Amino acid sequence: MTEPITKNHIRYYEGNIPLILTAPHGGKVTPDDIDDRSSGVFDWDDYTLELTEDIIHEFYVQTMKTPYAVIGEISRKKVDLNRQRDKAYEDEKAKVIYDEFHHLIQKSERDIDKKFAKGLYIDIHGQSHPKGYAEFGYLLYNDVLKLADEHLQDHQHQTSIRTLCKFSSESFLEQLKGQNSLGSLMCEEGYDSIPSMKIPYATDGNYFEGAYDTIRYGSLEGGNISGIQIEFPYINIRDTKEHRQKCATAFVKSIIKFMYIHFKINLKDIQS
Repeated sequence: MTEPITKNHIRYYEGNIPLILTAPHGGKVTPDDIDDRSSGVFDWDDYTLELTEDIIHEFYVQTMKTPYAVIGEISRKKVDLNRQRDKAYEDEKAKVIYDEFHHLIQKSERDIDKKFAKGLYIDIHGQSHPKGYAEFGYLLYNDVLKLADEHLQDHQHQTSIRTLCKFSSESFLEQLKGQNSLGSLMCEEGYDSIPSMKIPYATDGNYFEGAYDTIRYGSLEGGNISGIQIEFPYINIRDTKEHRQKCATAFVKSIIKFMYIHFKINLKDIQS
C-alpha cells in the first residue's frame, strides 16, 4: 500500500486510481507560531481524519489500490482549508500550509487527467444534524432538491457533477438521487443518505450542499473530474473506531459500484 508523505501539516497519499479524497477539517495541530483566526467557523470535524484513513486502508483491502488523498493535520483554528484564501487564514505564516493542501489536490487532478482522463473528487466532512443522515453535497440547496424532477433537471449546470453525463449512461437525476446514486448505494449498505431514492431531500431543512473545495475541484466549471462533498454524522459513524471501520467498508463498496456504473471503471482491475 502507498505510504503517506507529510509536509507543512498536510498528509498526502499519491494514489493509483482515479479518485481523490480530501479531509480539510479533521486536524488538531495548533502551532504556537501561527496566530488563531479571529472570525469564521472553528469547529473540529471530529475523527474525519481517522475516518478518511480508514477509507484509504479499506480501499486497499477491497481493491489492492490506493486513492489519492490530501488530509489536513492542522487545526481549523489556524487555517480553514475549505475556504477561499482571503477567508482561510489571518496569519501569513499559515499561507504555506494552505498552499500545500491545494497544490496537492491540483497535482492529483493533473495526474488523474493524464492517466485516466476522468475521475471523482470526494471532500469528507462531519456534521451533527438531528436525523443523522449522511449528506451528499452537489452544490444544490435543499430547496432545489425539493423541486419536481422536471425542474430539478434544469439545475444540472449548477452542480459539481456537471460533466458526469459525458461518461455515465444514466441521466443527471439518476446520478443525483437514483438507484445508482452514491446516496442510494449507501442506503443499500444501511446508511440513510440525502439525496437518494429513499430520502430525496432533508425534510427538516438540515443539509450541507457543498463549499469551496467542492466548487473548485468538482466539474462545476468543466473538466473531467466530478466532485461530491460528504457530511458524515457523528453518531454510529464517526464516534468509535468500530463504527468508522464499518462505515469505511460500506463507503468503499459504494464508491466501487458508483465508479463502475457511471465512469465505466473497475477499480479492482486498474493496472498500477
